[in-house]
Amino acid sequence: MDFTFSDDAEMVRATVHEFVRRDLLPLEPKFLFAKTAEERKEITRSAIEKLKETGLYSAGVPEEFGGGGLKAIESCIIAEELSTSIIPIEWGELTPILYECNENQKGEYLIPVVQGEKKYALAFREPTHFTTAAQMATTARLEGDVFLLNGVKLLSRPEFDFCLLFALAPEGPTCFILDRDIPGCEITVDENGFTQITLTDCALPREKILGNLGGALTLGQKWFPLARITRSAAILGVCRRILETTALYVRDWKSMGESISTRPEIQRTLAEMAGNIESLRWLVYYTAWLASSKEKINFESMLCKLQAQKILQETVNSSVRIHGGTMPPIQHWLINVAKEGETLDMLRLAVSREVITRYAP
Repeated sequence: MDFTFSDDAEMVRATVHEFVRRDLLPLEPKFLFAKTAEERKEITRSAIEKLKETGLYSAGVPEEFGGGGLKAIESCIIAEELSTSIIPIEWGELTPILYECNENQKGEYLIPVVQGEKKYALAFREPTHFTTAAQMATTARLEGDVFLLNGVKLLSRPEFDFCLLFALAPEGPTCFILDRDIPGCEITVDENGFTQITLTDCALPREKILGNLGGALTLGQKWFPLARITRSAAILGVCRRILETTALYVRDWKSMGESISTRPEIQRTLAEMAGNIESLRWLVYYTAWLASSKEKINFESMLCKLQAQKILQETVNSSVRIHGGTMPPIQHWLINVAKEGETLDMLRLAVSREVITRYAP
């Protein structure tokens, strides 16, 4: 078996790694100690413009949608390397749901996102937790020629030009394209810091339905496995950086005149962190290799995503223990990079069903 990366993949890694070293890492102190959110936004915008100059922006988007069409392994490399920085840079990693836009919607929404001209948010979660889409409280009912939407959704990000909003219609869960600041919707921040959108008889025409009425849960299924792997690769990059900052702390910090690196508990925790992250690296790139080999990877991609989230949480917890119960500011921003957009409970349900089918038919 050949465990080496191709020359093309190595060239992509070298390009992105150099971009992070040259253009992102020097900005981190300024980003970390910025006095306002607007300062951080400007740093991020500047970094994204520099990334576009490298030709890597939207490189992982299929060519049929205006992207670079890179394969799974190369896309994972970009996601991993960029996520080692606290600068929350976007490189055109899209939700596959957007690929379901019809021809009119492509020109208004998909293409501008691929080109970096528009931003979108996902509005799937709600303040009240649910495990199946049928339990969603946000509703959409047809009144004449428009759908009236009512309910409260949590947004995946505070800044957006439009959002992909999921509501329960009589025909089933439906995805709507909702432009920002249209009548009938109010955007607020709750007591936990989550951005939410409140819908009160928000009227949308049929043209704003993405896909089919009642068909939200089938949107993007062709591309979701690759998106999960790429997201897992981004989490891998975050874990790598957390391990690096923790190792530096262990090397330099002293307690009672003695380096904490000599303590067995510290050594054990650091070794377990490294082992977990290495296992995730193998899982991510094995799954990406399967995808590049045109294998069906729906089950494997879900396992990869769940394992990535598990290892991220364990890595954060281990680092906090080593740091004496506190989280370094740099890790706070790293974790923001790894914020999850897909509902993990639904992933666990799908994986458990497949496990029963495979092992207990």
